[in-house]
Amino acid sequence: FGLGSIGLAVAEGARLCGATKIIAVDINPEKFEIGKKFGVTDFVNPQSCGDKTVSEVIHDMTEGGADYCFECVGMVSLVQEAFASCRKGWGKTVVLGVAQPGSHLSLSSTDVLCSGKTLTGTLFGGLKPKSDVPILAQRYLDKVTAS
Repeated sequence: FGLGSIGLAVAEGARLCGATKIIAVDINPEKFEIGKKFGVTDFVNPQSCGDKTVSEVIHDMTEGGADYCFECVGMVSLVQEAFASCRKGWGKTVVLGVAQPGSHLSLSSTDVLCSGKTLTGTLFGGLKPKSDVPILAQRYLDKVTAS
């Protein structure tokens, strides 16, 4: 959810991890072409969903919901929509966007307990600076020297 710099980085990370279907959600259709360069395969514009919610559209596109959803904007309503977009049983929603101070997330406790879905937050994408930064730097250097 969101195709800014964080959302594009998430798409690239998903592509590098082997994801074959990467759905981007954004209200700015101009970002869709950029997203393709980062591995995005499908796009949903919330303003073009008609009578359906984004989560309903994603459930239709994925035959039951996404395995992973990433909220990259910082809007509580998008966290809720991302959670609703995840597949029951094992879907995982990761919050990367920072909402306004004082914002509160509201989810049904029954939905959280009985759905089998996970909601988590992360900083730096779960990166472990001491061990992961040298690996990323080496990947970059390998790519530069291969060019």
